[in-house]
Amino acid sequence: MTDAAPGSVMGDDCKAYYSASLAASNGTWSGSLTEIPLTVEDTIAREFRTAESNCRGDAEVSEHVGKIKFAPSGVLLFKRGTPGATYATLKAAALARTPLHFAFATGDITHIGNHVIRLEARFKKWEESRPEGDVIKVSYELARNPDSYYPTTESVVAA
Repeated sequence: MTDAAPGSVMGDDCKAYYSASLAASNGTWSGSLTEIPLTVEDTIAREFRTAESNCRGDAEVSEHVGKIKFAPSGVLLFKRGTPGATYATLKAAALARTPLHFAFATGDITHIGNHVIRLEARFKKWEESRPEGDVIKVSYELARNPDSYYPTTESVVAA
């Protein structure tokens, strides 16, 4: 399998990570991340905020494009009966509305050239289902934590 196209964080080798203890210093994230083992159907929507304006005398209304809003969502799969520590941590954060730090990458977050989006977010949606078999399926949506001191970043691993 190959990494996603340049500038994308989706692809066959996409990985998702979380941390409850990351810190940002001068806009640089530091600390340890835990890989979310079985993530399928990841989506990272990029929505640009817009505003309309019309000054007196203008013949048309202008639309100004502003900052980007990231809206990650996806599906997680866990083994029924023994879902593990990742499931317990993520579910507890969802139920308590506790913010976590997330990273989404085109592959291993340490490999040079991979694209990474990092943000501090809360679960906006946590929907569990138990289809046939030994699987717990969790559909989720994230929303940026409004109280975050850490900027959402999109970067390429350089070193």
